[in-house]
Amino acid sequence: MKIKKPDYFDEFKCIADKCEDTCCAGWGIVVDDISYDKYQKVEGDFGDYLRDNIIEDEGDNVFTLKGDRCSFLNDDNLCDIYKNIGEGGLCYTCRQYPRYLEEFGALREIGLSLSCPEACRIILRSSKKSSFVLEEKDEEVTDYNDINPNIYINLMQCRKVVFDIIQDRSIDMNVRCAIILKFIDEVQDKIHGFEINSIKDVKDKYIDKELVSSLINDLKDFNGRNDEKYNNVKEFFDIFINLEHIKPNDILGLENAKRYFWQSENDKDLYIEINNKFNEYYKEKTYEFEQILVYYIYRYFMKSVFDYDVLSKVKFAIVSYLMIKELAVVRYLENKEFTFEDMVDIAHTYSKDIEHLEENVDILEELFETNEIFNLSNIIITLLS
Repeated sequence: MKIKKPDYFDEFKCIADKCEDTCCAGWGIVVDDISYDKYQKVEGDFGDYLRDNIIEDEGDNVFTLKGDRCSFLNDDNLCDIYKNIGEGGLCYTCRQYPRYLEEFGALREIGLSLSCPEACRIILRSSKKSSFVLEEKDEEVTDYNDINPNIYINLMQCRKVVFDIIQDRSIDMNVRCAIILKFIDEVQDKIHGFEINSIKDVKDKYIDKELVSSLINDLKDFNGRNDEKYNNVKEFFDIFINLEHIKPNDILGLENAKRYFWQSENDKDLYIEINNKFNEYYKEKTYEFEQILVYYIYRYFMKSVFDYDVLSKVKFAIVSYLMIKELAVVRYLENKEFTFEDMVDIAHTYSKDIEHLEENVDILEELFETNEIFNLSNIIITLLS
């Protein structure tokens, strides 16, 4: 078994009660079968308390919540299960989070979730280009997931090109995103046409520096369409407001953003002005947005070997970047500054609120195919205007 991980993966260490947003609140925690059986054998008063606070929910065993907090999260923001029966007593979810994994036959990819504030700090703080470590592990491969090896190899090679484009700092960040959309749109066309072997031709085309330069010149047609961008972003916000949320109190500030920028026609000028000011203010920290894009591409791109829908994965990455940036602009407007901790707060909350509710990812991927607001032209206009 080969293990791939980001170069920062091993830096993570839970900061427990020092964390500003505990992972033991805000969502339900599913108890795996092995841990559930172990909990049935815990003796004493704590064993009784443990079993009394596990319920069945839609076929899963889950810890009960007190308000939105896990029943085992004590007043010191520490875990009573850890305290009473040790780290080995934690269920699989609690042991692993914020780590995640995906297996593609003989390759296991692991990473840290952006939804954890401490992991988010680790992901975003480096100004260096992202890199990945590949290791060998003496572990037998038991399941090859019925992956088509041809599409797997082609998509893995395409993802490498996407990473290279995302991290080409000689090109404006938003232009990089537009190039990636064009590239993967062509790849998706080959997949739809069952022309898997032709994906290599598309990939080779986007490695060509002259073609990329020509494409950058063509993309200038999308510049300066501020009215369209303004309306597009409003529709993005409307869609995100109507998704499921982990709390009902607008923790992302989506409604707040609409109040600032979409109450009257005059708000458009303010929106454009504040966006321009933010871009100038934060231009030395663009690498933070680059790291966000690398995170989403790494985590989701290769899932397309299972559903053959790679374009929706790329749209999810780019629209997530756009939404996080729009929320950053609002924070900048409110505070007249924007700090690294502001970025961590917005990025991790977006991930927790949007990304960790699987129905949201499913809904968005469907909308990326069916809703015109997310067609290629509209996303590129939103990027480049």
